Amino acid sequence: MKRVDVVIVGTGNVTNTVHIPAWRKVAKANLAAVCDVSEERVKIVAEKWRIPRFYTDFAELLEKEDCAIIDICTPPSTHAYLSVKAMSAGHSVVLEKPMAMSYEECKSIMNEYYKREKEVKLCVIHNFLFTHPLLDIKSILNKKKPCILSVDIRMLHTANDEMISDKTHWVHKLPGGRFGENLIHPIYILRNLMGRLNVRDVYASKKGNYDWVNYDELYATFNSEDGKYGTIHISFNSPRTTVAPLSMRIYAKQMIINYDGSNLILTTQGSMSPGKIYKVKDGLRITMQIAKSLSKEALRTILSKNRSGHEYLFSVFTNAILKNEGMPYDPEEAYDATITFLRVLQNL
Repeated sequence: MKRVDVVIVGTGNVTNTVHIPAWRKVAKANLAAVCDVSEERVKIVAEKWRIPRFYTDFAELLEKEDCAIIDICTPPSTHAYLSVKAMSAGHSVVLEKPMAMSYEECKSIMNEYYKREKEVKLCVIHNFLFTHPLLDIKSILNKKKPCILSVDIRMLHTANDEMISDKTHWVHKLPGGRFGENLIHPIYILRNLMGRLNVRDVYASKKGNYDWVNYDELYATFNSEDGKYGTIHISFNSPRTTVAPLSMRIYAKQMIINYDGSNLILTTQGSMSPGKIYKVKDGLRITMQIAKSLSKEALRTILSKNRSGHEYLFSVFTNAILKNEGMPYDPEEAYDATITFLRVLQNL
């Protein structure tokens, strides 16, 4: 079986807890090497995961590794430099979100990709699009083809969130602080469901007690070119976390789709006739959907079929390279989402 080599750049938490475990489940991918500026850290990771080669020099990596996927898991400030260098050396790139933290850096990445797109591929990690809830929602939309009016997204976190509660974490150096790391998730979902977005209003406030945090509540509104409306609310003061980690409500002319990321429940509601009996029937129908949704999630967990969005995305991207198949989504879509993300941060 033909396989493609994967080299991971960066040895932080996301590499060890998400990327390496996901890549190891992709049959056609071979974890060939890992790179980090810290020789001590990169040796530990290589030994722990039995990765045969390691580097501390990115230029040496590009020279010695042949036609590999370069998976960039470093902080966003390094994304443009590393991805442009990798593509210019003929390597395909998997790039953790957000694509970059400035318009100029995003443009430099896309310009290099357009120059090399016949020989390399680029994938920005928009993994929530490939989680089971989003795939189920997209399946409903593709089957029913409703006329979407608006999309509301909630991302709820407690004050104990591991990034915002850590005063020394690198996210606090980003524009927007913690929002500079996670806001991109709901934005790329809105972009995927609604098309190109315009930022209408952005509101931010602080309700928590961390003196190193400027904002811990964010609310933003958007509209698309064809008249859809979208809202995003991110909180770090919630009594509970949305596990997915988001909740969604999609309003359409024909139906309403609800996903409760706190309880992992997906339901749909169609039109309802007036009268108490119809309200009772509608309530029973929703109750049955809740039971079905919980049973489905339990079976996925028991049968270990809860494939992560990263694993799904890595598998599709690997096939795109080996079989010259289509990409899971166009890099232009990721670019558009990132530009919208940067505009929201600019409003803060």
